[in-house]
Amino acid sequence: MIKLLGHRAVEQRFSETMQKGGLHHAWLLHGMKGIGKSILAEKLAARLICESHTACGECHACCMLAAGSHPDVFHLGLIEGKRDLNIEQVREVLDFLSLSGAESQRRVVILDDAERMNGQAANALLKGLEEPSPGSLLLIVCADIMKLPATVRSRCLLQHCAPLPEAEVRTVLQRLPIPDQHLDMAIELAAGCPGMVECMQDKSVSDSLAAWRDLVGDMAEADMGKIDGWLQKHVKLIPHNLITYVLLRAVFPALAQPCSEASFEAREKLYAAVSSCARWPLEVVRQSLRPAPSLLAYVLQLRGALRTLT
Repeated sequence: MIKLLGHRAVEQRFSETMQKGGLHHAWLLHGMKGIGKSILAEKLAARLICESHTACGECHACCMLAAGSHPDVFHLGLIEGKRDLNIEQVREVLDFLSLSGAESQRRVVILDDAERMNGQAANALLKGLEEPSPGSLLLIVCADIMKLPATVRSRCLLQHCAPLPEAEVRTVLQRLPIPDQHLDMAIELAAGCPGMVECMQDKSVSDSLAAWRDLVGDMAEADMGKIDGWLQKHVKLIPHNLITYVLLRAVFPALAQPCSEASFEAREKLYAAVSSCARWPLEVVRQSLRPAPSLLAYVLQLRGALRTLT
């Protein structure tokens, strides 16, 4: 049986709709990265394909699905090294959905990374959404729903997937070989999205993140030489979103302070510095910036803004 924590309401809604015979042909599962949307899609597909419609994990259909060999279930996602999902991939999906089921009367496609479809791919998918084949089900997994065209969104049943409660995040992360001394930090950084900290299974990554948290804990008095040294050594090892998140968490208390008229200009500088740091991971990709020196410049700006504020 597919192991899934959270999203019980989504499963219940899907199951009830399926039992009533009114299952929409395209479900758009959207929400933050790292909360298990792809696993949820697999669980929903298993409920539909399972001989007892319970995702039992024991019947012939469930066993084939677990082995990745069920002929009526097709997975599509971003190919490693590629920047987007292209029209040829989407056409392959539509061709599959137009076929008759081999083991059942259903064909199911799990379309992951949907926000990475290029314009041609999205237009091709739209045609399939407008003219669904009988017995077809499209489970679309998306981390940023606003990157999908409105025409695609409007033809899907929208299902928001929320971050997991802390207790469930802890359960998920305890299953991973994250060093015990860093488990609480991993839960804190996950912020309901355990997939975001999977990299902390690597002890060198978790140790480095702990060191980074210590370096930026008091940002106004931070040692820029040590920060520069950490960036030069670790910026290519640690996911940039985690580096930024740890950095900005240290600034949250300052952002939450009441704003007086005298500190308005200083607070504006702080907001600008925080915004620059938050944009840094995307700027590195889009503008081909050198990660270490570009973030160091933003950290200097942030430290200066904090010193002005105090």
